[in-house]
Amino acid sequence: MIVSQTFIARKAGVSQKTVSLYFKDQALVGKEVRKRLDEVVRKYNYLPNFAAHAMKTDRFHRIGCVLLQYGSPETSIQSQLMSYLNGATTALAKEGYSLVLEPVFVDPVTRVISYTDFFSMRSADGVIGISGGWVPPEVDEQIARLQLPTVWLNRNPRDPAIRSVVFDEEAAMVQLLERLLTDTVKTPCWDIHICWIGPEFNSAEVHFSRRLRYETVRRECDRRKIACDQILFDSAREETVIPALQRVLQEGPNYDFLFFYNFYFLERLMWMSGSEWLRRPNRTVACFLSAGEYSACKCDYSNTILLPENELGRRGAEFILSCLKGREDASLLAPCPCRLL
Repeated sequence: MIVSQTFIARKAGVSQKTVSLYFKDQALVGKEVRKRLDEVVRKYNYLPNFAAHAMKTDRFHRIGCVLLQYGSPETSIQSQLMSYLNGATTALAKEGYSLVLEPVFVDPVTRVISYTDFFSMRSADGVIGISGGWVPPEVDEQIARLQLPTVWLNRNPRDPAIRSVVFDEEAAMVQLLERLLTDTVKTPCWDIHICWIGPEFNSAEVHFSRRLRYETVRRECDRRKIACDQILFDSAREETVIPALQRVLQEGPNYDFLFFYNFYFLERLMWMSGSEWLRRPNRTVACFLSAGEYSACKCDYSNTILLPENELGRRGAEFILSCLKGREDASLLAPCPCRLL
């Protein structure tokens, strides 16, 4: 026995058009009719054939998630990825879409790029890109060939040709610095000393937040006439990271506030010194924190900027959906507020 939508319609005593509306959006079908259809669908364990639906509508109800990873399939990992994916997947599912992961591997030494078959055929209705750093121009060219609505999450917004939704890290930095200066007992302000700890940003092929976070704290310190030093290192070379963190341990007592680029480097320092190093009197430590790293078991999260990756994923998904409905909602591309813990 072949169970089709025609079969379901006959058993429920409704038209095939009503069954089609039922699977498209159940809110379009009356309560009593919906109840009858629910019973028939459950009884015959029917699932709609979206392959046939795609042929009729020229829609796949799939969004490709192009994830840039730097390294090989065996070594590449991004711990915060699930937060982005959860936000996007949940928003897409409400509209009957699924998210399909399409990793792109970039060898940071040879610059060789490995693509999946996703780029050789049109098999989705849109693209959500996630970049943890530099995006090779060839990747943009491959995506452009697909001629699909595209949005990037947490990618440099300065390129007007690239649609991107980012965190409002700058506003969060200003707000956190204001709070720290308000809470401090030191007067006058110029007697306060701040140190920024993070990766170098000399190369253009790094994530834009490396420069943005440092330049924001430096600008705000200059505006308030507060001393601000920096301890920078090449995060790709372990031989520069450890000495830099050892220097933080040695010089830490000279500073009122220590700003870390992210929680990873703060955690590395904790491994070297023990978490009690953070609890010494007159020591204030601040950092950016990925939602995937957030756990009350790790340390005291006061003076931390939380990056709402789930919300960024949701906004990216809703932007793609708005494009597919023919009314691109640019308001979804506004910088996403961060949360101060």
